[in-house]
Amino acid sequence: MDARSANETTEANETAEAAKAHEAAMAHRPDGSDRPPRLTDDTMVVAKDGRRHSWRSIKLLLATLIISTLGDGFCSVMMSVALPNISETYHVSLATANWVTVGYAVVAATAVMTAASALARIGLKRLFFWSRILLIASSAIGLCSVDFPMMLTSRLIQAVGAGLMFPTINTVIIRVVPPERSGRIISLNSSIIGVGIAVAPLLSGVFLTYVSLTSMYVVPLVIGVVSLVMGCRYAFDVEARRDAPIDVLSVALAFVGLAMVMLGFSELTDRPPLAAAMLVAGLGVLAVFVRRQRRLRTPLLDLRPLRHAYVSVGVLLFLAAGMGQQAILLLLPLYLERACSYTPFVAGFFLLVLTLAYAGAVLYAGRCVDRHGMWPIVSVGFALLTVGLFAIFGIAPLRAAWLVVAIGAFAIVGDSFVNVPDKDVIFESLPDAQVPDASSIFSTGSQIAGSLGSALFVGILSADVLRRTDAGAGRRLAYAYGFQHAVLVGAAIEAVMFAVSLWYSLRMVRHGHNRVTPAAAMRSVSPASSTAVLADASSAATSPSHPASSAAARGVSRGSD
Repeated sequence: MDARSANETTEANETAEAAKAHEAAMAHRPDGSDRPPRLTDDTMVVAKDGRRHSWRSIKLLLATLIISTLGDGFCSVMMSVALPNISETYHVSLATANWVTVGYAVVAATAVMTAASALARIGLKRLFFWSRILLIASSAIGLCSVDFPMMLTSRLIQAVGAGLMFPTINTVIIRVVPPERSGRIISLNSSIIGVGIAVAPLLSGVFLTYVSLTSMYVVPLVIGVVSLVMGCRYAFDVEARRDAPIDVLSVALAFVGLAMVMLGFSELTDRPPLAAAMLVAGLGVLAVFVRRQRRLRTPLLDLRPLRHAYVSVGVLLFLAAGMGQQAILLLLPLYLERACSYTPFVAGFFLLVLTLAYAGAVLYAGRCVDRHGMWPIVSVGFALLTVGLFAIFGIAPLRAAWLVVAIGAFAIVGDSFVNVPDKDVIFESLPDAQVPDASSIFSTGSQIAGSLGSALFVGILSADVLRRTDAGAGRRLAYAYGFQHAVLVGAAIEAVMFAVSLWYSLRMVRHGHNRVTPAAAMRSVSPASSTAVLADASSAATSPSHPASSAAARGVSRGSD
């Protein structure tokens, strides 16, 4: 049995053991109900590795990890309102300043790929300790930054710590939390990340407006110290350590390939020949990375789910929607601060409004996909993104900030309509053993979408501003037209993906019943025949020869994020 088969067998055994434990717990309910048994602080819970932990110790561990997640969520978007200040303070172009965002995303994506192996090799306690040390050290460097290279270095170190912890907390929850409570804990963690992302631009804007550029780093520094102290006291390993190899060459290939692609996108409008060369070279390096993952017995990023055509197209839709979100969340502060002359604090407040709109729409999207599947909500999402971005393009030169923000909120709801349903349908459709791999692909894809959108759109805006100011245009007008040009490119991308989403969604639902393609039908599809599913999913789902599929359709529910 090879390493992959052994891992899948282990996961299957762990799942079966957890199910038996859950059934036993339900059987011992005094009232015979299906409600989860009440857990007191002294209740001993059996984790998946067979160890027993008190419910109190588990709660303290989760509180520690969730506080650290809050800091990592803040770090991921803290620079969204700071690019103009970085450009002016350190005398660099916007495209160069944007590398505090692009570089962060590239390094975080690479770190995400190594998180599972690192957790297996050194255990949760050591992994958490070193990730918090990296957060504290990077925040201290950023707080003392006197030039751009120093600030960029702080962001790259920050990204390593955050990338290691982003996927780890969900693994911990599955390992130690009773199955009947894991869903609500995962939802709580997602909500905390959302709070960090929502508050970060506003809080960063306060520091930028009323203190200084580097003072933003106080927030992650404080959270890093608090979470480190808690981790030293409450963190514990959740599984036995094992020799999980980390392929260093794969790490290097992923980092170099992504960095070259992002550099190519950032220079696309300013220096096209250099951009083309970097894109070709970067894609070549990534092709080598993909080929290597297919040959390794223990790949850094298991890409087997992408052999299914429906997964590949779904990931493409996810990436495109993420780029549309970046066209709004990253470009809007530049427009508000430089074209409309608002302070970073006000720009942060506007972004808070957009983030809250997104959060509310995510809840609706989850309920919608539970009831109706991905049709038509995914296509509606791309329609909202497309119409919203084209509308912003039309009114951008007027510099009517409130109107642009209102339309931006309308458009960003579209991303939530793609994000949740698209992932959930794919997770429901895949064989159980491949769901963790698909989750890692989506986590990595989220970072890639952020860095792609950031590099492309800020690069376009920066090049336009330089050209127009050199031609004698005022700075405010130059920013307004640069913003308009970048948004137009984003709108064109979303329009193309809207057409793709129509084709995709109509082949992923049952014919005439507006439901998700049943999981049982998809699990019976081999990688070689997955393309046929896109063409014939509806006929297979409604065929009399698939009685199990009909039953699965009635029971299908939204997967965990």
